[in-house]
Amino acid sequence: MMKLKKLTLGLACLLLAACSEPEKPSSTEAGSPEAGTPAEQTVEQAETEAPEPAEPLATDIWQAPTELTLSGVTVNLRSDLWLNSMPVIGDDGTQPAIKLQASVKLQSTDMKPLPGGIEITQVLLEQDDKQWLVNENLEVRGEGELTLEVVMQAGPEWESGSLVNVAIIFNFDGEEHRLVERDVAVSQVF
Repeated sequence: MMKLKKLTLGLACLLLAACSEPEKPSSTEAGSPEAGTPAEQTVEQAETEAPEPAEPLATDIWQAPTELTLSGVTVNLRSDLWLNSMPVIGDDGTQPAIKLQASVKLQSTDMKPLPGGIEITQVLLEQDDKQWLVNENLEVRGEGELTLEVVMQAGPEWESGSLVNVAIIFNFDGEEHRLVERDVAVSQVF
């Protein structure tokens, strides 16, 4: 009876081991011949990594155009970026850090009113290898019929005079659109 229990337990362990997922090679094993070819490794890595749909892909977003036509209206971006260096005293009596402020405007370039139904969902600013993504609680203001402005405050501490790429993602007419503006200089307000 005892041998039968041990035999059953042994068979159960073998079945469990056979049915479980094979162990994937660690990064130190990737260079060994048993790990497969580099192409096999790349496919395996791509299958295990899930994309983050809420955030734009930095490699794709910067390929977006600088101008689009929506329902016969040509639009582009005009951004103002600045550091507010006005003397301010915080609630705790200290001077707060000088943070980046931004005004990103989606505007009509041909003096026609923007079509209705534009919903700005994300704004991304990139300087070198640093990024500032705002995709929640966007403060969007209409400036007449020609402009939609997104106001952003308390961003990163980037240097005055540095160049920043700006991108927005917005929905219009059931489709997602992307626009970019490149090399916007950060100014400083005193």
